[in-house]
Amino acid sequence: MPDDKDPILNEETERPLTPEELARERIKQMTRVVCICKGIPLGKVLDGLPGCETVADVNNKVGSGSGGCKGERCGPRIKILLKKYKDHKTGG
Repeated sequence: MPDDKDPILNEETERPLTPEELARERIKQMTRVVCICKGIPLGKVLDGLPGCETVADVNNKVGSGSGGCKGERCGPRIKILLKKYKDHKTGG
């Protein structure tokens, strides 16, 4: 399960990130793996969230959920990311 202290999953910081901090966050996104079976990084999942309504939509778009565990490991993480994305998009 994602760490509660993960800055990508928590609410926005109180101040804008510096360019260096943004670069470090993007590196973390591209190296942290969400779908272990397929080796799909967080950055790819985050990039795939726009236009998706369900975990299945995200899976179809980025290729997650089709490995050996059939989404049992990454599905809950993607569900959280999708909810946070939707909440942020709607201002919730």
